[in-house]
Amino acid sequence: MVNKGFMRALALAFAGLLTHSPIFASDLVIAGVDTTPGESPKKARLIDLWQPGDSGQRMNLRGRVTGPDGAPLAGIEVSVRQPDGDGDWNQRYSATLKTDAQGRYQFGSVVPKSLYCGAPAVSVSVYQNGWEYFDTDLVFSENHDMSSYYGDGEQVFLEESTVGDETIMFGRYDITLSPE
Repeated sequence: MVNKGFMRALALAFAGLLTHSPIFASDLVIAGVDTTPGESPKKARLIDLWQPGDSGQRMNLRGRVTGPDGAPLAGIEVSVRQPDGDGDWNQRYSATLKTDAQGRYQFGSVVPKSLYCGAPAVSVSVYQNGWEYFDTDLVFSENHDMSSYYGDGEQVFLEESTVGDETIMFGRYDITLSPE
């Protein structure tokens, strides 16, 4: 069953597409999210690198950053960098995200295209004092068959969802950091 808050967030995001102005999920209250007493249950702020007219399949990725004990890590900076939907690297498809109080992060982009051999990927890194350096590639495959991919990285499954008339791919990648 789909969470009503999630459907509301998708509907508002689609409305933002129609008006060509971004709508961020930071002000949406999502039902069923645990929070600290007295704290509003909000979703992590969506950093949307995608803009109307961008080529490629639109996607949203989210995840959680935790320590080895599973406790969420707030205020951790997660850097993402990727090629666009044409396979070109440009500054617009790179950002630094900050985790919320529950260790969550999320961003919108396009499924990257690779101009060279190998699967399309989003580079993810975390360099935070007190924690070991974390660096990986999130790898996607159109047919979800990674048997031909021999590089380093983590496979991320993208699930398709239709919002209005637009198809958006959704994925999740959680990060566990180790102390230095």
